[in-house]
Order: sequence, then C-alpha cells, then structure tokens
Amino acid sequence: NCGVPGLETTTRTIVNTAVDGFTWGQYNGSNWATLDGTELSVVGDVVANTSDKRLKKNIVNIDSPLEKINKINGVYFNWNETAQELNQKDTNKREVGFIAQEVQSVLPEIVSLAPFDKIEHTNQSKSGENYLTIQYEKMVPLLVECIKELKKEIEELKNNK
Repeated sequence: NCGVPGLETTTRTIVNTAVDGFTWGQYNGSNWATLDGTELSVVGDVVANTSDKRLKKNIVNIDSPLEKINKINGVYFNWNETAQELNQKDTNKREVGFIAQEVQSVLPEIVSLAPFDKIEHTNQSKSGENYLTIQYEKMVPLLVECIKELKKEIEELKNNK
C-alpha cells in the first residue's frame, strides 16, 4: 500500500541470516514472510496470477469432469529416501496428496517439472528423471465442474421420481 493516498505507508525491513533462514519484512514487529529450511510462511493473503475475464480468450468449460476426477486418487503417503536426498523431505511424516502422473493424464496443464529438478529459466530436468509437481490450487476448477455435474445428476434423479 506504499504511496496510495489515504492508506498507511509501511516499510518492510529485510533481515538475512544464514543460520535461522530468511525473513522478508516486518510490520509492527511481526514477520510477514519467512523461509525456514523448506517451509515458506506468509502472514496475510498470497496473491498470484490473475483471473480477469478481460485477459482471457478461448474460454471453454472443462469437459467430462467426473470422468477426469475418477482417474485421480487422493492418497496418503510417506516420502521415500530419494525424495529426502533431493528435496529434504521428512520420510517419517505421513502426507496427503495426489500422484502427479495421474493428474497429468487428465489435466496436463497443471503439472510441471518439480522446482528442485528444473534448470532455471528452462523446462529441462536437472537430474534427467523429470520429477513432477502439481499446481494444487488449479485443481479447484475441476472440482467445481464435478460438483455442478453431480448437482445436475441429482436434479435429474429427483425429477424422475
């Protein structure tokens, strides 16, 4: 909000320490963003990308959402030793998520090379193994279309009583 008339101007202090991680800015004595090891913590909203219709073209709804969602499994898992070596993952902590290869089969647009395996400013794998990641927030449109399709099916069943 710096420089916006009528809004309080704030300054953010940058503090870098090699031992304790990084802190980007403090406001009223509290950190608003920190990076500690492999965990990024942000206070407040994280805003990325844009969704404005005026900036989009070739807009079409996701087709066959239930068919797509049925090809994806929500899973519990533990990271293996390779993940621990490559990405400092805790092998003892039970996690929940999706399998990137399953998601890629139905929504390839939201799957890409994992950041730790990507050569900067390219789409090439550092390791040659092409480790994948999912943009989880982009699963939401598929889920919304599934809900709408299920609602339509429920309404049809109610009307056929």
